[in-house]
Amino acid sequence: MDKIDDIGTWPANEIVYKAGTPPEFTYLVIQGDVQVKAPNGHYLGEVGEGELFGEASFILGTKRSTTVITGSKGLKAKLIPPKQILQKLEKDLFLKALIRKLEKRLDSSNFETVHRSIKIKETVEHLNDLTSEIQRFGANIKQDHPDAAILVSKLLNVTKSLEKIKNNLNVT
Repeated sequence: MDKIDDIGTWPANEIVYKAGTPPEFTYLVIQGDVQVKAPNGHYLGEVGEGELFGEASFILGTKRSTTVITGSKGLKAKLIPPKQILQKLEKDLFLKALIRKLEKRLDSSNFETVHRSIKIKETVEHLNDLTSEIQRFGANIKQDHPDAAILVSKLLNVTKSLEKIKNNLNVT
């Protein structure tokens, strides 16, 4: 990061901060955007011009829960010290409570999103295993058996159904 006064600039695809690190600033995006990722690398969202990021750690009193990476055009952001945000929130207890509640919900939502993505990945791997087993079983059916064509047809339908499930999960 290059810093002039309270403005930071980063080139494209550079880490602004990593999950697990202590917070230093809240950032107000002036130009460019950032991608927010869970500690396991799962994409959680994007923050663009006129939007804040990095405030949750100060409000919740935690280390960074996400990793933030600049977008393809880099980033120019106002660096807001924690004291500035916290002082504003101390003046309005209703706003402080509301923001704290929303930050907790966002953190919970991020956790749930990552958990579900892991479960979806495991499910797809299981579906792939099942598809392979069905194909192996179908290849071993004795073709001279009177019900062979019916069984192979049914196995093919199951395989197609598994493929539809994978497509509906939007994962390859």
